[in-house]
Amino acid sequence: MILLADFGNTRVKAAVLENGRLRHVDDMMREDVDGGMWCSVHPQDSRITGWMTAHGMKPLTADTPIPLANAYSTPKSLGMDRLAAAVGAWSIQPGHDLLVVDAGTAITYDFVSADGTYRGGNIAPGIELRLRSLHEHTGALPLVKAKGDAPMFGTDTETAIRSGVINGVRKELEGYVNELRSIYPSLLVFLTGGDAEFFDIKAKSTTFAVPDLVLRGLARITEFNEKGI
Repeated sequence: MILLADFGNTRVKAAVLENGRLRHVDDMMREDVDGGMWCSVHPQDSRITGWMTAHGMKPLTADTPIPLANAYSTPKSLGMDRLAAAVGAWSIQPGHDLLVVDAGTAITYDFVSADGTYRGGNIAPGIELRLRSLHEHTGALPLVKAKGDAPMFGTDTETAIRSGVINGVRKELEGYVNELRSIYPSLLVFLTGGDAEFFDIKAKSTTFAVPDLVLRGLARITEFNEKGI
């Protein structure tokens, strides 16, 4: 079995690949694995990285061969989770123009063109960061939870803050999609990340919600490096 691990800003997601399927694990250091890959948005504890290295796991880096061309001008500064998610989306829908949206602590928007090239993307504050920022950088606004009523216009301070943030992010996403589709009419959109639930994608055949997109990407990159295909 191979192990795949995604160390995010607030969560760690790990899974083993068994017969082509991902099985989530709560404590990866209890698993009997032989190889795999991991990516992280920040340095990890040496005990964890030592264990992964001892079990044949490799970190995804800018020098790791991937099944996409990378047009990012500073590849060593690119978040490897973003690159893995792009590969994950490409592994599901190759040959299409893809917008990959990872809604986590930060919201990232990454574009892959139909010729198999990662073209770059943008980084914006996530929902929780926006809510916290309004509270911490003003004198009177309360800290509001993301879940709750979010009408078009709030009817009290709590719903005004939540609606401003949630609906603002939704409009932000719609803006990216609409502008890209004006250039690439067949654009497909992938949503992942802990806050993807705030986006309504029902009945939209060109939008895919894939919670494990980064892990899928790591699995595909591992296969690419082991088999060369």
